[in-house]
Amino acid sequence: MLALLLVTSGLAHLPPIKVATILSGAANINLGFFIVSAIIARGARFFVLAWLLRRFGEEIRDFLERRLGALAGGAAAVLICLFAAHRLFY
Repeated sequence: MLALLLVTSGLAHLPPIKVATILSGAANINLGFFIVSAIIARGARFFVLAWLLRRFGEEIRDFLERRLGALAGGAAAVLICLFAAHRLFY
């Protein structure tokens, strides 16, 4: 569950990385696992943004600035729903 939390915090800042850090400490998550997953999640977010800007240019900048929060929140909600469905049915 915490891996999902770290992925969603890297993608959408839901919850902020500070909250994910505190929760991982409270859940006694391995520090190495936390660091690696946080690097992957944050790195993926910035690489995807850079790729989109390179691929689509300035036209996408306005779209991202207006709708990035909603898109990232939607992606996080989908990931959470998939995780919940997996836990419920398997």
